Amino acid sequence: MNKVAQSPSTVARRLWRRSRPSIAQLRLWSGLVLFAFATTHLLNHALGLISLEAMQAGQDLRLLITRSLIGTLILCLAALVHMGLGLAHFMRLQTWRIGTRGVVQLLFGLMIPILLIRHVLGTRGAHELFGVTDNYTYALWAMWPGEGVRLALLVALVWIHGCIGLHMWLSPKPWYRRNLWAMNGLAVLIPSLAYAGYVSAGRMLHLRGGVSSPFSAAQYAEMQQNFLFGSYSYFAILAAAVGGWMLLQMGNKMGAHIRVRYTFGPVISAVRGLSVLEISQMNRIPHASVCGGRARCSTCRVRVLEGLDQLPPASVTEQQVLRRVGAPANVRLACQLRPTADLTISTLLPANLEPGQTNGFDKYHWGIESEVTLLFCDLRGFTQMSEGRLSFDVVFLLNQFLGRMAEAIEDSGGFVDKFMGDGIMAIFGMETTPTEGARRAIAAARAMGGVLDSLNQSLHEELRVPLSMGIGIHSGPAILGRIGAAHRTEAVARLTALGETVNIASRLEQKTKGLGVQVAVSAYALTLSGLAVTEKTLQQTVDIRGLSQPLDIVVAARATSLPQPAE
Repeated sequence: MNKVAQSPSTVARRLWRRSRPSIAQLRLWSGLVLFAFATTHLLNHALGLISLEAMQAGQDLRLLITRSLIGTLILCLAALVHMGLGLAHFMRLQTWRIGTRGVVQLLFGLMIPILLIRHVLGTRGAHELFGVTDNYTYALWAMWPGEGVRLALLVALVWIHGCIGLHMWLSPKPWYRRNLWAMNGLAVLIPSLAYAGYVSAGRMLHLRGGVSSPFSAAQYAEMQQNFLFGSYSYFAILAAAVGGWMLLQMGNKMGAHIRVRYTFGPVISAVRGLSVLEISQMNRIPHASVCGGRARCSTCRVRVLEGLDQLPPASVTEQQVLRRVGAPANVRLACQLRPTADLTISTLLPANLEPGQTNGFDKYHWGIESEVTLLFCDLRGFTQMSEGRLSFDVVFLLNQFLGRMAEAIEDSGGFVDKFMGDGIMAIFGMETTPTEGARRAIAAARAMGGVLDSLNQSLHEELRVPLSMGIGIHSGPAILGRIGAAHRTEAVARLTALGETVNIASRLEQKTKGLGVQVAVSAYALTLSGLAVTEKTLQQTVDIRGLSQPLDIVVAARATSLPQPAE
């Protein structure tokens, strides 16, 4: 069948619809620009702890960007977009039950311009209107000490508002959760050093003295008028937004209603046009939402049991998030789904469950992503070994092997995931650092090599041929969870690991047979452990089924030849 030719304008419109940023993305990008500006500004203040000259040198470098035409346009556009979308978000707000972080971030964001207008007009405004050289000498003359409290309040509002937004954006990312301690430290350290630098530089300038006002009496009076005009203008905008919000609330109460039925929960009558997450929040129904309803995570997703065919289609942003988590067709994001007809839903994740936190729940019940080390071990030639033996003898030999290997794994700090016939799977690093997990896995492999030698010596009279085994070790991200936990108690639903890291470790164990070695460790796992290659190990590159690129590995004919971690 011939395809109908499309005009360039039609193709361009379709490409634009696919690639245009969503409102959530515009809020994020504009916020990141402003947060970067605020961070560099505060770091510049911190140079006051060194000297006033260091402070000014840092400012000169920043002004090359912020006072350039492109830098000014980007900064002004980001400020206008972020403030406009923030006011729009406030006007669309249907409930204040959006969590403590969400309320604080919104209120602080609305308060920032009240203080920021005076600061901007007193620095950049004075420069543009009257040609004042707004360097740090002028800024400290104008702000120290009279503006000290106002500046501290402005820094707190801006920094807390930005940090909350950054935290909500990065919370789902494993690397951020692993380094949260460092992020918290920076969040406290940067504004503290900034304000200390401002106070130190202000005192130094005060001791030097000799700074006179750059304004004439008329210019000073005009500056005061500008401050008042800017403040009154923002208060008028804020009052209009509050009035608009109140009118929208009244209109919503009189609008058409739909019914949302929660499985094992209530049936809610809600105004049409609200998102499912807003409906849950307004009616005090527990509903997970790590990112605060910004479509940056998938924790608020719900399964639609009835009414799926009457729902509006998912937006491009929602489709991207659902595709990332491999959601089926009947799963939607509650923060983006605005039903127009009755529906029945079930939530998929527990409310108030943050990544890396349990909040009273078993974190493995719902699954977490973590960087761990997987170890697979398999007993070689077991089928041939069991031929002609009594079932008692077979079970005895297998229990001797698996039991002793499990002891070696657990003694080395590993978790025995499962026994698979004549094989065993273990996880290392679940409750420690990735580096420690890799070191313990290699220590376990060495111990297992020693256990095998001991078994062959103690059971030599019962064995036709010595026992042999293969071990595969690989490190990387994996999903840890209790499979089957929805239908069993957590004591019965065993913890397991899922993902590509598991598959690679298993295939490395299989590779040992063809390579004629006892153990194969991925080069990444060995590097992560901090251990070096020994003379009794060999580096190779092998193809792994499922990987597009060959994998660098380290092999050893005997597991006891692996490098020994220091005690």
